[in-house]
Amino acid sequence: MTLEDRNKSQYAAALKKRLACEQFVYRITGDFPTAALLTTVRGGARPSTIAASIHEAAEERAEPTPFPARTSAGPAGLSAAAHLRNSPAASGVDFEITVFEAGSSIGGQLAQFGSPESPSGAGGPVFPYNDSALDPLRAEDVAGPALLWGNPLFTRSSEDILGGDAVEFFDLPSQKVGYYSGDSHQVFVQTTRPYYQTSTWDWLGLIWRYGASVWHANGLLDESAGLRERMAAAADADVASSAVADVPAMLASLLGNPALAHEGAPETLRRFGVSEAYAAEILAPQVERGGPSVRLSGMSGLALAMLAGREDAGDAHAGGDYTARIREIAKALGADVRVHSKVAGIERERPGSGEGEGETVARWLLRHEGAAEAEAFDKVIVAAPGLEGLVVRAAGANGSVEAEEAVEFDATHVTFFTAPQLPGRLGGGDWAPPQILFVDDDAEGGIHEVAYVREVVRHHGDGAAGGAPVVEHLYRCVSGADVSEALSSDPGVTWMHHHRLDHAYPLTYPRTSYPSFGVGDGLWTTTPIYSIGSSLDLSWLAGRVVAQQVIEAVKK
Repeated sequence: MTLEDRNKSQYAAALKKRLACEQFVYRITGDFPTAALLTTVRGGARPSTIAASIHEAAEERAEPTPFPARTSAGPAGLSAAAHLRNSPAASGVDFEITVFEAGSSIGGQLAQFGSPESPSGAGGPVFPYNDSALDPLRAEDVAGPALLWGNPLFTRSSEDILGGDAVEFFDLPSQKVGYYSGDSHQVFVQTTRPYYQTSTWDWLGLIWRYGASVWHANGLLDESAGLRERMAAAADADVASSAVADVPAMLASLLGNPALAHEGAPETLRRFGVSEAYAAEILAPQVERGGPSVRLSGMSGLALAMLAGREDAGDAHAGGDYTARIREIAKALGADVRVHSKVAGIERERPGSGEGEGETVARWLLRHEGAAEAEAFDKVIVAAPGLEGLVVRAAGANGSVEAEEAVEFDATHVTFFTAPQLPGRLGGGDWAPPQILFVDDDAEGGIHEVAYVREVVRHHGDGAAGGAPVVEHLYRCVSGADVSEALSSDPGVTWMHHHRLDHAYPLTYPRTSYPSFGVGDGLWTTTPIYSIGSSLDLSWLAGRVVAQQVIEAVKK
């Protein structure tokens, strides 16, 4: 049995067991076309859902009853909404879009750390020391200041939507990265990011320890840079054409040679000439996050290259504000969002149960928590990790979705804390590098990373001694388990905020077959894109491709 077959069978068994245990609430009958776009969150929070009611514009038809127009919360959903609104392919079709957002604000999991427009106490802005005079936590505090720079398809598309409102970027100084051993309780080696700014002295030290692997591993960064360039080019190209209808076609369009997606990361490293020691001590700490399922040995070569490139450039550039940007996109699309509206069920409307007596086509019924009745839509796009069970049920026996092909996600924990200096047990001391990666993460309760974020000022009202403000430091801790209790017990920690990202990292094992975007008549999902990796750009691309399929289905 191959690694792919083993991973598929294990996940299929788990999914089928979960579905068997859950109470079956919603009927699945009929066969039909209208719309809901379920959009998702990148980086953490609850799933969001976009629903679109579609009416063909034709002079001989009666004017359709207006349906409230809404848009989406995450990049996949906003991308789909933008394509439905603005694509020349949609000419002659009137789309009315509704978004059901389970969280308190739009933008996906990254934005759920705090939106300035969210009400206090309902997932609103999170301030260090709970002091609203300070800057709140931002998406860039989670993903790094190069978030928009590293996702050019999303960024350039947003500039088009916002009428040329360009994001200005600037370079940041290089940073040291320390690798901490839980066995020896010390930083035993350091690297520089970005890689090309490594000093000659540091370069020689790494070569003495790891040999040719030091420059061979740069091939992964070249692959990542090439993918970024092709994503940037995709902002101007028609990558949403009917020719790009599935994940293999997208891989061929973006990679040319999709071998990286089909081979395992260990095979890729052997092909590049990277030693096991370098992989275990340098690359693995850079790319492994979440629980024990997200490990280098189980990744595809493409996922490894993407993660390594993101880690290398994540703090090399800065510019823009993701949360503010995505709010402006939603506003420009003229959409309204139903926040705190978690979708709880998707089912077929029975034929003949629509508004007209002669109606023979069944629509999709979406039910969200707190609603007395389900709402009907012609087409549905599910772009929310965590709704895989609903999609499998909704597709039914005639759908194309298979449990064996479904994408599984792993959670991660992000804990922000403030302290005068980094605690010693986390690698702090007289001098600590801005980022520390843990090689033996289990030795420290599953901690993968501790990184410096920025300076913060603690005022007297927050407990500062003598009435004078005190300059402290904000740190980010990423772990596979909740370590907030251990951190709060440290006497140096003065404030803390913990958040669990339930669908932070997809399991990206090498595949030769991929789930389909279309899973039933009038039902789509963007989740298959996460079988190759997770990023703002991939989510945006998936939303665009699926929206194109919706347009083509409506125009048939």
